[in-house]
Amino acid sequence: MYNDFFGLKETPFTIAPDPRYLFMSERHRDALAHLLYGIGAGGGFVLLTGEVGTGKTTVCRCLLEQLPGNVRLAYILNPKLNAIELMATMCDELGIGYDAKESSLKTFTDLLSRRLLDNHEQGLNTVLMIDEAQNLSVEVLEQIRLLTNLETNQKKLLQIILIGQPELQELLAKKELRQLAQRITARYHLRPLSLNETKSYLEHRLRIAGVMRPVFKSKAMKLIHKASGGIPRLINVISDRAMLGAFADNLHHVDTRTVNKAVEEVLGHKTDYPPAAPVTQHWKWAVPVLVVGLTLGVAAWSFGLFDKTVEQTMVKPTENQNLESNSVAAINDSSFKSIEQELPKIEIKKSPSELAEDFWGEQSWDRSGVIASQNLLALWGISYSPFQSVDACSLSVTYGLGCDQGMTDWKFLGQLNRPANLKFSTVQGGDFWGTLISIHDQAVVMQFGENQVTIERKKLNPLWTGEYRLFWKKPPGFNEPIGVGGRGSAVSWLTSFIERNEGLVIKPGNIFSEQVSDWLSLFQMEHGLVSDGILGKHSIMVINNLAEPSIPKLLSDSLQAGN
Repeated sequence: MYNDFFGLKETPFTIAPDPRYLFMSERHRDALAHLLYGIGAGGGFVLLTGEVGTGKTTVCRCLLEQLPGNVRLAYILNPKLNAIELMATMCDELGIGYDAKESSLKTFTDLLSRRLLDNHEQGLNTVLMIDEAQNLSVEVLEQIRLLTNLETNQKKLLQIILIGQPELQELLAKKELRQLAQRITARYHLRPLSLNETKSYLEHRLRIAGVMRPVFKSKAMKLIHKASGGIPRLINVISDRAMLGAFADNLHHVDTRTVNKAVEEVLGHKTDYPPAAPVTQHWKWAVPVLVVGLTLGVAAWSFGLFDKTVEQTMVKPTENQNLESNSVAAINDSSFKSIEQELPKIEIKKSPSELAEDFWGEQSWDRSGVIASQNLLALWGISYSPFQSVDACSLSVTYGLGCDQGMTDWKFLGQLNRPANLKFSTVQGGDFWGTLISIHDQAVVMQFGENQVTIERKKLNPLWTGEYRLFWKKPPGFNEPIGVGGRGSAVSWLTSFIERNEGLVIKPGNIFSEQVSDWLSLFQMEHGLVSDGILGKHSIMVINNLAEPSIPKLLSDSLQAGN
């Protein structure tokens, strides 16, 4: 109804899980990394919990798009089943035939056991994922636990992911389920969005719907976050109703008064955020302020305070063309999307361990990551020996580098555009490290010891745990994230970059002002980062992709040229 009024191509705030509107905050990215880790962990339970509407289903859909080709998934959406119905549903999901009148647990267990063994012999991992798992009964959960007893001498044959509301944690804390609780290998509780993430979320959905200009005033976004508690589903419902209210009042920006009305209609109660003062109240102060303002203005003009220097210090519009043409990691470009397109499911003829042996060669397996660290630091021109420091990250500090590590995916590595050490794992071989040198379309160049190999990413997916470690160049004086009010040489480094690349004038150059924060928020939004207006390590990496041509980069020249 209000799309034409705001210049939208479509309604931005629906509760339908449209993948085009996917917003992956740091929290959602961490949750996804835990699930991907769980799939490759080889047995046990992985637990993902979160309040209603926090985005658990969004994370699940993202996981389904990134499943390695060697995974066979049984996804159960309706867990209000008894034990027989659960086993039958698993058979349906895995394509196992059975008699429709079958009611024996033993028969279903035998059928599943045979399929799990067959999958294992083909190098396939079988995963059972249950959504809304807080609705499972104690008896069914116990039956699920018994399924994890299906194993070989080396590994368990079934990996189980339980997704549910916080009540699931209370359910698993019951004494009769303590055996299951002890088998949980990874837990993650998905929390609501922060205020900065809520702002980025609103901007993201409006941008996808076709509007780049601000629609919600700053205080209105704060009120939406407060009323919704940072829960994306409530953010959508309140924002949609607020935009409808603004349309009805012929307002092209959503203010706090409109949001207050929307909150009352959607949630059934008012917020304690004060509404905007009525116009008559503002006019009480308007005349005196106007008189004082005119007096000061005439005085300033008479003394020549207004001249061309005022124009020079005004902020010019951001010139996105320079950023887009120079960016080495523009995520929305079609050439980079070719890297991230969904890979077809393939049948892997060799086991993960056999694949590892193929590209590993005769080198000793790098269990500790020391060899990989030596190879990675060598790309930065640094020679590293273990006796120099406790670890490579500690050593890198003396060379002005930072160390970034955690769980991630291929897309985010491409955004950061830095060579990285990756941790792999196989059943027979255990854990080992390698160095990601570069990306070439669907293939990557990896270094293991002295061997460099080019291999398709789909062959690495069954082996990579999702864990990474990389180095990045720190600007002078940078020790921790910097926001509005910060000052120092790191801020001067940022403002110099803005002036050099955007043609803006930032005064004073050593203070992190609102102007700098606004520019950085837009820059982060354009480059797929969390748009919080705070200078952190990932923002620095992407800026250095433009500012530092000599630092090691991950993307090949052909891909960079296409961006």
